[in-house]
Amino acid sequence: MKYLKDPSHPDRLRIFLLRHGHLENSERHVINGSTDVSLSSTGLDQMNFWKKRFSGSFLDFFCSSTLRRTIDGVKILSDGKDVPVQAISGFCERSFGDWEGKTRQEIERLNPEGYRRWLEVDPAFAPPNGESLEMFRERVKETLDEVLEKSMGKNILMVGHSGVNRILLLQALGLSLEHYFRISQDYACLNIVDFFCSGPPVVHLLNVPPDWTESRTVTIHE
Repeated sequence: MKYLKDPSHPDRLRIFLLRHGHLENSERHVINGSTDVSLSSTGLDQMNFWKKRFSGSFLDFFCSSTLRRTIDGVKILSDGKDVPVQAISGFCERSFGDWEGKTRQEIERLNPEGYRRWLEVDPAFAPPNGESLEMFRERVKETLDEVLEKSMGKNILMVGHSGVNRILLLQALGLSLEHYFRISQDYACLNIVDFFCSGPPVVHLLNVPPDWTESRTVTIHE
């Protein structure tokens, strides 16, 4: 994959943006949010696969949130590399408050109006004791701005969360929150985003699975 071999550039911040791998409770389909959950054996394998894919990449540092599922992924990816590692609390997943640990069916039964507003991407709605989407976006955006200020000219490998990654991608694409659920983020997927000193960001890859290769690219003929 050609983008993985590009050296850093002084006028660009490149983020290799992964989502964490499959989780121990993934089959229960619960809302985890800010709750700590461990990677499953499948999730660990997914991170080890990406470690091999990034073996020859030019990376200036690794980052994660302060939640275990991203930290453990970065530990695998950074093992054996003399590259700084940073856990950033501003990149933690959205807090869903009292909804965390519950399935969608349980949430719909207990709070049908809140469940409806969540699915309709109401930016002002916050689950009980949780964050609204507006609050979440502002937190992630402020954290991104800090990273851009300190790290322009670097290549970063970040293990993030589905919600955080969506916000970062919406920011890069100049899209509003109403498009939030139109961006898919599968377990262990890779996105590549360039932010520049001047000019708009560029998204090179979106929601790419670990076993993806250029040979799987679909060509559309007009």
